[in-house]
Amino acid sequence: MPVDDTEHAYPRGAERRLRAGDVVAGRYEIEALLGAGGMGAVYRVQDRVLGHPVALKVLAHSSGDAVERFTREVVLARRVTHPNIVRTHDLGTDAMLTFLTMELVEGRPLDAILIERGALPVEEVVQLGVGIAEGLQAAHDAGVVHRDLKPANVLVLPDGGVRITDFGIARGLEDPERTHQTGAILGTPHYMAPEQVAGQEVDGRTDLYALGCILYHLLTGLPPYRGETPIAVASQRLLFDAPEDPRQHATIPDPLATLVLRLLRRERAQRPASAREVVEVLGGRTLGPTGSRTGPFAPLPGEGQPTVAVLPFRHRGPAEHDYLGEGLAEELIDVLARTRGLRALSLGATARFAEERDPRTVAEELGASAVVDGSVRMAGDRVRVRATLVDGASGLQLWGETYEAPLGDVFALQESMGRRIAEALRVEVTAATARQRAPKEAVALYLRGRRGLMADVFQDPERAVSELERSLELAPELEPAIAALAMASVRAWWGFAPDPGGARARRAEQNVRRALEDVPDNGEAQLAQAMLAAQKGDFVEAAAATGRALERIPTLAFAHQYLGALQIEAGREREGQRRLELALELDPTLDAAHFSLARLTALEGDLGDHRRHMAAVERRAGGPTLPLLGLGLRCALWRGDATEAHRCWAALHDLESPLAQQSARLFGVGVGETAPAEGAALAQSLSDAVANPRFTAMIEQIATEMLLVAGDREGSLAALERAAEGALVDVVWLRRCALLEPLHDEERFHAVLRRVDRRARRIFAG
Repeated sequence: MPVDDTEHAYPRGAERRLRAGDVVAGRYEIEALLGAGGMGAVYRVQDRVLGHPVALKVLAHSSGDAVERFTREVVLARRVTHPNIVRTHDLGTDAMLTFLTMELVEGRPLDAILIERGALPVEEVVQLGVGIAEGLQAAHDAGVVHRDLKPANVLVLPDGGVRITDFGIARGLEDPERTHQTGAILGTPHYMAPEQVAGQEVDGRTDLYALGCILYHLLTGLPPYRGETPIAVASQRLLFDAPEDPRQHATIPDPLATLVLRLLRRERAQRPASAREVVEVLGGRTLGPTGSRTGPFAPLPGEGQPTVAVLPFRHRGPAEHDYLGEGLAEELIDVLARTRGLRALSLGATARFAEERDPRTVAEELGASAVVDGSVRMAGDRVRVRATLVDGASGLQLWGETYEAPLGDVFALQESMGRRIAEALRVEVTAATARQRAPKEAVALYLRGRRGLMADVFQDPERAVSELERSLELAPELEPAIAALAMASVRAWWGFAPDPGGARARRAEQNVRRALEDVPDNGEAQLAQAMLAAQKGDFVEAAAATGRALERIPTLAFAHQYLGALQIEAGREREGQRRLELALELDPTLDAAHFSLARLTALEGDLGDHRRHMAAVERRAGGPTLPLLGLGLRCALWRGDATEAHRCWAALHDLESPLAQQSARLFGVGVGETAPAEGAALAQSLSDAVANPRFTAMIEQIATEMLLVAGDREGSLAALERAAEGALVDVVWLRRCALLEPLHDEERFHAVLRRVDRRARRIFAG
């Protein structure tokens, strides 16, 4: 949907500070200022298109040199894709503003931590050092030297991870101007290498010197060189071969102190040859390009995670589109790198295999468990992408798929295709890893159960529950099956069948609790928690848990769908609509997203889009289904089409399942086939049989509509009040449903609306 960019027109002029509520480029809504420096200001913004927050950096000055330098930052930074480097997305302009967008990282600058805490424990310094060195290796593999590495440009995440940011003065290693600094000292004196001070050639070892300065400062609480002025500090680097031994200021293991002093040698040839060598020393063993291991100084994260190597995609077509292959691989790595439980090697690590692409060789040399290969082909104004996943040990293809999209906005295309491929890969890599640790039959049962769970969210998942339970009987520690069983159990506690004694409810609670205890970092386990909270009417926790799921798996289409549907009901229609469209972009077969969009467009009176989404669901279902016919009947009544409503009822009546027959009797009230009193009693019995607050609210919504059409105003109001007492959060339905207009003169209706509106507002209040 187009964004109204007249809303909160922002101040014209790059030097003016943007305010909360201003909208840049009709897309980025300013939420808060994060910081400001010589190059410009950085804001937290909400990306209205993708529906999530990003960072937006605005250039402070619009001179030609400044814009060129800003552009170079984007070009270089986009070449570097690694979990320890803040991802740069795009460059844009709007009126007098020049800006770039970046991944939003919720972390603290390392310089602030130094000011607050001083010297840090050795174990913590080692973990930070490994993270910085791994990020530097990815940059150097991509041919980029940072040139201004310092604590202020290192963000520390709550879990102790690091992200390097601000490539504003970086240069490419192949840049013909990189050997000279044109008379200007670029960098920060306390962390500047001797060759920078002297205006000489710089390379990756220049960044390693800065890393040595950071480690020295973290271990001792003091910079390696100190003086009254920045120039005095910088000049000491030219006069002395190395600073005083850090062991004079703190207790530091000899191997670590030796490494720091090597990093701070005046002559580059005497420093470590690469950042990878630094990781090897800190980790205590030889590592792959991104591997972390337990070393002599501290335990480091990452052991046992599946590692994916993504080869540069081969481009087949006109030379002017050669960038597509590398760009798509970068986007894919970016999404994979942000998915917990996976490690994605940087493109720099795989670039040398661009011609010799044997997957077993790639996997062996890089320590990867799986290799992604692919090709990009132009066909007119469309791009066709073929991606395959190959097992690193056997060389056998595990998965392959072809995607096609219009060229359009190149950056948007790369991002969209990267997300889609990454989600498919995530599931396949998880399965491939499981095959190495569990019996084949257990993995096969897991895959069948998960496929059944996701294939049709409107069918009873009891078969999926059974297959996943059998999978865990054979392999009790199969983590993905634990999370999938939790989701399937929650879905089974719905209106699919009666729940005498609450057995399905207890099973859902138990399996979600097990998932949160056994695999708390699994995104699907967090989604199961969100689903359970929503069924119980705790929508605040449902939204929070869905957010946690997406933090762990940014491409989890079902989570985007779940959150989008909740946003729509809670009155955030545009946000929810964009999130549902993103869910369909990630998984075009996700019928639940089509279903939610069909319902929204019907409430808004958009019959064309409503029919398009309904047809998409019907095509995949192969014919009419209970949810499709039920929604079709309701939407027909909303627009006053009694003929279509009766057609849906007749088709519903012909379905054979007991639930379909009960539903036909309830919907029959609205088409004159069931007496209102019988319909009200049936709604109550359905609610009592399942005892699910969310399902009960939906049944009462339907009863409200059917009884009102049948002329039972009192019964309709009573059903609406029962829904509000339970888990009704659907404020959009209350405000937009045309059937409810006769109740708008009732104070009881407005009391319900106020109550539900307060409940909806609390969901996203934080």
